[in-house]
Amino acid sequence: AMLTWIVLASWIEHRLNPEDSGHMPSAREKTLLTIFRNAVAITITVMTVMIVLSEVGINIGPLIAGAGVMGLAIGFGAQKLVQDVITGIFIQLENAINTGDVVTADGITGVAEKLTIRSLGLRDLSGTFHIIPFSSVGTVSNYMREFAYHLGEYGVAYREDTDQVIIKLREAFAELMSDDELRSQILDDELEVHGVTALADSSVNIRVRIKTLPGSQWSIGRAYNRLVKRHLDAAGIEIPFPHLTLYFGEDKEGKAPAAPLRMVNELEVKELSHGDTEQEEQPDSHSHQEKGDKRSKSAKPNPKYKGDFDDGE
Repeated sequence: AMLTWIVLASWIEHRLNPEDSGHMPSAREKTLLTIFRNAVAITITVMTVMIVLSEVGINIGPLIAGAGVMGLAIGFGAQKLVQDVITGIFIQLENAINTGDVVTADGITGVAEKLTIRSLGLRDLSGTFHIIPFSSVGTVSNYMREFAYHLGEYGVAYREDTDQVIIKLREAFAELMSDDELRSQILDDELEVHGVTALADSSVNIRVRIKTLPGSQWSIGRAYNRLVKRHLDAAGIEIPFPHLTLYFGEDKEGKAPAAPLRMVNELEVKELSHGDTEQEEQPDSHSHQEKGDKRSKSAKPNPKYKGDFDDGE
């Protein structure tokens, strides 16, 4: 048993170590080999204990029969656990989740940090670690398969020319492609423009899409949103926001009555004496320039992990 465990464990460690095997193991290979190692350890331990008991003169037949009956009783009493294991096996066979994938399972979005035969460990954007039994997972949404899209829908005011807006969206994409670091994460050199998707209550919505590497859709989307805001502002194109209009009514002649305004508190203005003066501090131009330089240097976001994700996208 010890020899078998040493051989299998050494082979698994060799496959998982890129320096020894000469190749970088995939996420699926890491997940399956880790689960296989745990299953082998349990199997060897059980078989070794049974053989040792048999060799010391203990009849293991009743133990096996009793274990079968106990296993049946446990199976009825722990149906949830059995369902967890069976669902976990099929999830692994279908390659639905691998360690390091960003997934949504049981309504929780996060990075899959731990996979066992029974449960899934997810760490969400706020750093909270969730353990989710596979039996409660109805649908798995994996954001790390082959490619991804940044799907952007941008609303502009009704008075704006939608053709001009699309031109500005393409110009923002061209500026995005000029960044070599961001360009390496984009799979399609052309912006996919879907056109006007809705005439909403207070905006005309235009949808575009950018094809990216899996896991890069969120960082590319944030960078593109920043450039879209700059280009629309430079062109004087309004991005709508909620407005409040006060309506005081009209008479039959179509004239609005006087607004019923009344001063609640009167402010007393005290004149300063001739000797009292207020001096307003004038900002130093040099310090103002230094603040501007610091502000420009800190304009770009700096997430610690490049493969971060956004909730609700």
